[in-house]
Amino acid sequence: MKLKFFYPILALLIGALFCFSYNAGLFSGWESAAEDLLYSNKPVSKDLVIITIDDESIKNLGQWPWPRKIFADAFLKMNEAPPAVLGLDAVFAEASRAGAEDDSALASALGRVSFPVVFPVEATDLYLSDRTPEAANFVYPLSIFRASNNLSLGHANIITDKDGIVRRFPLAISGADADGGRKVFDAFAYEVVKKSGRDIINESSLQSVNKIVYAAPPGSIRRVPFWRVLNGEAAGLLKDKIALMGVFTADLHDAKPTPMGKEKDMPGVEIQANIANMLLMGYRLENLSRGLSFAWIIIAAFIPALLFLFSKKTRTAIITSIGIGILYLIAVIVLFQMGVIANLLHITLAWVFSTIILFGYRYFIGEREKNKLKNILSRHVSRQVAREIFKDLDKVKLGGEEKEITVFFSDIRGFTTLSEKTTPQKLVEILNRYFTEMSEEVLRFGGVLDKYIGDAIMAFWGAPIGDDEQADKAIKASLAMLARLKKFNEEQKAAGEPEINIGIGLYTGPAIVGNVGSEKRFNYTAIGDTVNVASRLEGLNKEYKTNIIIGESTKNKAKGAYNFKYMAAATVKGRNEPINIYTIEV
Repeated sequence: MKLKFFYPILALLIGALFCFSYNAGLFSGWESAAEDLLYSNKPVSKDLVIITIDDESIKNLGQWPWPRKIFADAFLKMNEAPPAVLGLDAVFAEASRAGAEDDSALASALGRVSFPVVFPVEATDLYLSDRTPEAANFVYPLSIFRASNNLSLGHANIITDKDGIVRRFPLAISGADADGGRKVFDAFAYEVVKKSGRDIINESSLQSVNKIVYAAPPGSIRRVPFWRVLNGEAAGLLKDKIALMGVFTADLHDAKPTPMGKEKDMPGVEIQANIANMLLMGYRLENLSRGLSFAWIIIAAFIPALLFLFSKKTRTAIITSIGIGILYLIAVIVLFQMGVIANLLHITLAWVFSTIILFGYRYFIGEREKNKLKNILSRHVSRQVAREIFKDLDKVKLGGEEKEITVFFSDIRGFTTLSEKTTPQKLVEILNRYFTEMSEEVLRFGGVLDKYIGDAIMAFWGAPIGDDEQADKAIKASLAMLARLKKFNEEQKAAGEPEINIGIGLYTGPAIVGNVGSEKRFNYTAIGDTVNVASRLEGLNKEYKTNIIIGESTKNKAKGAYNFKYMAAATVKGRNEPINIYTIEV
C-alpha cells in the first residue's frame, strides 16, 4: 500500500478518537469555556426593569436587612402605577427581627396590591437528570406570606458549573412541599413571565435544563434604585413592566460570574432577568444533535487527509486546511447566534490534530522517503536540478518523452595501455578519483550524469527540466574537466603514476529521455540518434588529435563566446550526410 493511502486511515482514527471523547463528555469544562467566547450582545426586552437593592438605597434606608414594612410600603407605592408583575428575589424564610407585626405588614400589602407577586423557593440537594430535576427539600417563604392568593412561588435555583460560571437553569424542580407531599415548582423567571401575561416565545422548545442565553454584560438591563420606588419617584417607570427586585450590592455576596462577565460578577436578580428576557425574546441555546456532531467531527478530521492526499505541496495543504478551519469557526459562530451549539472544542481538536499528525506523517515518513530519493537522484544530477524536479514531479514522465538535449561523451585515450602498466587495485583507485573529479564538473554545471561505461562517461543537459543554456553548460563543464584533468595529471606525475588523456564529444539534438529498462529495474537515460552522434564525435578525437569535438548544432545553440575552430565535415557512422565539427582552442 502506498504511503499516501494511510492519510484517510489516520484521519478516521483521529475522528473516531474525538467522537469517543465527545460522547464520554471529556473536556466538557473546556468546551463550556470555549462556548463562552461566542456570546454577544442581544436586544433586551423593553418590558424588563430591575429594582435594585443597591448601596445607594442602603445608604438612604439603613443597614440591611430592612424591616419587612419597608417592602410593604414599596409594594403599596408601586400599586399607584402597578407593574404587570413583581418578582422579589428574596426568600423571607425566617421571621422578621422586628417582630410578627413586621411580617404581618408585608402579608397585608401582598393582599392589597393589584399586581401579581412572585416569591422564590430554594431547592436543596438538587439532583439533575434528563427528566425534571429532583430536590430533597425546599426552603419556603413564611407561611403568612404564602397564604396570600396574590402570591405565587417559583424556584430560584441556577446551576453553577465546576469552574464557578453560571450557565444553566432548571425549568422546573420536583420535591417535597411544605405539607410533606410532592410539588413541582417552575423556575422563578418562568413564573414571573407567566404571571405578567406575556407570551413565552417558542415555549415548546424549552427543556428540563436549559442554557441561559445572556443578552448583555452585567449592568445592561434597565435598573431603578429601591429608594426611588419607595419615595414614588419611579412610579411611571414601572407601570405595566415586568419588575424584578433583588440585591445589587457586592457586600451581600449574591453575584456570580457568567459567560458575559467573568471579570465582573452578575447579581442573582440580573441572572433571573436574563432568563426572563430569553423567554420573552425567544432566545434559545440547544446542542447540535449527537449524530450531526459525530458527522462534523469525522469530516473535520477527514478533510485534511484529502488535502494531503491530493495536494503535492505540503504548504498548500496546510494553508487550505487552516482556511477550512476558519470556515468551521465561522459556521460555529453563526449557528451559535441562531441558537444551535456545535461542539467547537472537539471539532477544532479533530481538525487541528488531524492536520498536525498528517503533516508530521508526511514530513517524517513521506519527506524522509522523498529526501532519500533526492539523495539518490543527486548522484546523477545537480542538487539544483533535483530541487527543480521535486517541485513538480509531473515534469518527469514515466516511460519517455522527446526533448532537445545536449549529450556528452568522454573516454580515456589509451586505457588499455594504462591498465597494462598498473595493478588492478591501483587502476580502480585511479579510475575512482578520475570519475569523481569529472563527475563533479557535470553536476556543478547542472548536467545529468547518465552512466559510466567502462572508462567512458555519458551525461546530458536539457532534461528532465528544459534548459535554454544547455549547450553553454555542456561546453563549460567540458572545459572545466580538461582544466581539472591537467591538475589531476600533475598530481599523478608527482606521485609517479601514469597520466590520463581524454576525448570529449558534444552534440545537440532531439532524443527520447525517460525511464528505460524492465519493470523491476530501469534507468533514467537518453536514447536516439543524438546520443549515437555524440558518441561518434568523441571517437573522432583520436583521428584529429584533439581533446574535444563539438557538433555544429551545439555550436549554433551556444550563447557564450568560445574560441571555436572548424575541423571538417565529418562522416559519422549511421549518418548519410557529413556533420560539420569543431574544436575549442584553450
